[in-house]
Amino acid sequence: MRKISKKHWIAFLILFLFEVITLVFAPYIAGYTITFIGICLCLGLIRFYLREPLAEYGLCFKKIHIQIISGILLTVMIDYLLLQNSMSITEMIFYIKQFVGKMISDPITVFYFFDPLIYVIGEECMYRGFLLSFFQKIFNKPILSISLSAVLFGLTHYPSYHSIEQVVFALIWGFICGYLRLKESEKFTLFSLSLTHFLHNTLMINIFLRVM
Repeated sequence: MRKISKKHWIAFLILFLFEVITLVFAPYIAGYTITFIGICLCLGLIRFYLREPLAEYGLCFKKIHIQIISGILLTVMIDYLLLQNSMSITEMIFYIKQFVGKMISDPITVFYFFDPLIYVIGEECMYRGFLLSFFQKIFNKPILSISLSAVLFGLTHYPSYHSIEQVVFALIWGFICGYLRLKESEKFTLFSLSLTHFLHNTLMINIFLRVM
């Protein structure tokens, strides 16, 4: 891990200001547009301003099949733990099959399936990508770096949901994903974590929360 520099602080301030602007003006700006700009800004600062490899920030496509399997298994584990008191595995599978059948018969459903994708990519690039590596460069203490990025991730969910429970859940989510990104970096990259994040959001929004 490279040492922190003045450029890293400038990149951090740029992304911090962008996040503040996003949270303040999100209701007035098209969500997809601002999120896409954020992704490009984050990755662009890393690659072209800091001139550092994206792999150093968790974006890696090596052993992609392992990443896909890891992302899916993490989704299954998290959603099972969240829903085990609400529905059985058989019921989960039934509702998933029902949704897949609807998606095949109704093309509009495909849009709702992929709707959360760009948002989760933006969040993963920012919090498990740039910020997690940024804090690690400063402190070189994984747990502290993971905790700081997780706390910030949790706090940014309050303006959208106005729910302390959602903040706490996002904080725990951020801690788990940050830990896996640092400790199991070959399996849990920004790709596999974005896959987990996307599948979880899609399943909860489009399937499970509608039937609970």
